[in-house]
Amino acid sequence: MTIGGLEYGYGAKGSHVTAVGKALVAKGYGKHYAEGPGPSWSDADTLNYADFQRSLGYSGKDADGVPGTSSLKALMGTLPGASKPKPKGYEPFPGAAWFKRNPKSPIVTAMGKRLVAEGCSAYKSGPGSQWTNADRESFRKWQRKLGDAPAYCDGWPGRKQWDALKVPKV
Repeated sequence: MTIGGLEYGYGAKGSHVTAVGKALVAKGYGKHYAEGPGPSWSDADTLNYADFQRSLGYSGKDADGVPGTSSLKALMGTLPGASKPKPKGYEPFPGAAWFKRNPKSPIVTAMGKRLVAEGCSAYKSGPGSQWTNADRESFRKWQRKLGDAPAYCDGWPGRKQWDALKVPKV
């Protein structure tokens, strides 16, 4: 049985299996463990879980010792799920001087990809990791798109313009 991207029952392995076993023990349903819960689903897990299911009023196939959504939630208080990758967030503004040193960095590539996605490309090829005039012209287009005053549309990134672009962390 798969719940929240995690497997339960025979063949299941992982810290979530141990967590279910510990929760069963904490609720008084651990008598079938010889050594205690472990990361691989065992006969003891099935027997203990079936005891727990019967305590909830389940019977027959509904008390087979394999977690279902409602019984797992009753045991754990919430449905465990496979951890989702946390969003990386956005690159912090590296500073105006950083760009004027003609950096070579994956940050430049990520910025260029965002500029392309925003329809502000002046690239004939790329973007690439080396800061070029094409990057500066693309950023100038971004500044114009933001509605910045002409004096601020020089192609050199400023903090507010950078933050508005939301360059993903690399």
